[in-house]
Amino acid sequence: MILEYLGKIGLALLMSILVGFEREQSKKPVGLRDVALVTLGATFFAILALELVTIAGNVRYDIGRIIAYTVVGIGFLGSGVIMQNKDKLEGITTASTLWAMVGTGLFCGLGLYELALISGLCVYIILKSKHVRVTIAKTRKKRRKR
Repeated sequence: MILEYLGKIGLALLMSILVGFEREQSKKPVGLRDVALVTLGATFFAILALELVTIAGNVRYDIGRIIAYTVVGIGFLGSGVIMQNKDKLEGITTASTLWAMVGTGLFCGLGLYELALISGLCVYIILKSKHVRVTIAKTRKKRRKR
């Protein structure tokens, strides 16, 4: 049983380190530790939800509520990241990243490893796609100057 927990937590750490490192490289306010803690927290709540159902053996513990309130809770944390700077909103991508990584953490905790890998990699690829767009735009500007 302990190896199963370690596997869930390990995968959550791996996915969150990948995404968190990208946030650190982009010099965003939420970095590696924040993303890792959010993802691990979601993993812990999913494990707790499964364990409560297993221990109780009855319908008294609703796994759906625990998962739902985990998602709602991250909304409060994410709202603290979003700020208005003059006419521009900042931090929406970072808040969305935290919200998406809760999903990855929940997948890990529920033992849905394939979905955890896919979701974590999708978040990473989406975050990296901004850098691709910026590179393409810079290349186009250079070509126009010639």
